[in-house]
Amino acid sequence: MFSYFQNGITDIIPQKIIDLSSLVKTIKNNPERTLIEWIRILRKEDKEEYKELKRTLPYITPNCSVNQRKLSGEDLTKNLICFSQYIFFDIDTPGKEYKQYIIKKYGHQLSMICTSSSGGGVSLLFKVTNTITKDNFESIWHNIRTNILLDENVDEKCKDIGRCMFISYDPQIFYNYDNEITVEISDTKDSVKEENHPISCGGDNNRLIYSFSNKKKNEYSYSVLPIDIVLTKLDRRTRVIVDNPIIDFKPVEYAEVYIPKVIKDGTKHTIYTAMIHQLVYLNPSIEKEYIFSFLFYVNNNYAKPKMNMKELVRLFNFVYDTIKSTGITHHSTITKYVHFNPSYKLTGKEKSILSNTINGYFKRYTNINKIIAAKQELGSSGIKITRKKISNLTGLSVKTVQTYFNAEPIDMDEVIYNINHPDDNIAQNQPD
Repeated sequence: MFSYFQNGITDIIPQKIIDLSSLVKTIKNNPERTLIEWIRILRKEDKEEYKELKRTLPYITPNCSVNQRKLSGEDLTKNLICFSQYIFFDIDTPGKEYKQYIIKKYGHQLSMICTSSSGGGVSLLFKVTNTITKDNFESIWHNIRTNILLDENVDEKCKDIGRCMFISYDPQIFYNYDNEITVEISDTKDSVKEENHPISCGGDNNRLIYSFSNKKKNEYSYSVLPIDIVLTKLDRRTRVIVDNPIIDFKPVEYAEVYIPKVIKDGTKHTIYTAMIHQLVYLNPSIEKEYIFSFLFYVNNNYAKPKMNMKELVRLFNFVYDTIKSTGITHHSTITKYVHFNPSYKLTGKEKSILSNTINGYFKRYTNINKIIAAKQELGSSGIKITRKKISNLTGLSVKTVQTYFNAEPIDMDEVIYNINHPDDNIAQNQPD
């Protein structure tokens, strides 16, 4: 059962309780469909007002029914009536093709799949056979996220108990009232036995051995290497060969493993999964114990509270084995242009100043080249060259076009040469 709120997101007192069949009927024939279709048009046109209009739509609390939608701290006990036995997910990938892909891949598990109210993705409901409680809700959500929806662009903000779901309009909504899933929740009472071995200087003795007793599996062990040993072999960022004495400027698809200062509850599964994918991508041939040891170090030093060791091993094995069996890593990269020669010692502040300087030159270089190309295109078509027409053609603002309208092209090779050979500049500027 879901709590139904009629008057938009500011309405925290539910009007009634509805079930899944009532929700499906409403989505198929939504009386708010005209407004919803207008919201979708505005979103496609990148007009921000769609967000405010969306907030006025009726909504439900898909994970539970409540006295009022005020569930922080002590209010959770006071206002939570019961869990709905459904778990809600929002995926930010638009398009009818993507919805059909979700139906084909997960239709045997999902109770409901519909286009979201703004048309920017899909909304999903899983019905679980487990009895959902305040204590296990987060574990169940993350288990489904990690074990079923690992490949999808799930909105991580939509994972709290009182999360709202704006009621959409979708005549082609998918639903199956019989579908249910059972989620395996970690039993924290299973024994976790720690064995400390002496740490010496190098070799296979330089590790900790953790053994775990599991009711469903035989006892197994895992080696944990000291972090200083791990960091000598494990790449945490893309290696870039820098040919110049100080700095290179070239496009490189760059990956890096980022460690948050604090890894809070509710984020560990997602962050650790991303780290494993990123590390396997950067270290495709390294032994798995190096990656696990790095994860162990991160969990011990940055997670508050730390993930249970048995759960950490379970998560690592599932993600790592999936990567190795499919050959697919869901890694993230950026195109990085500025690369420093590690042998040339620069402070962090000096690197920041140089990077900002070069990126500033490159931005001007790009804008000027766009303006020159637009002038040539307009001229060759016999169209009068104006700043407004160039702005429309390039996507640059009229102010930017005005600034660089008559600018000479920038030679990026010369910019980089001057930075790498400062003595040449000094010599050229010396009086005869």
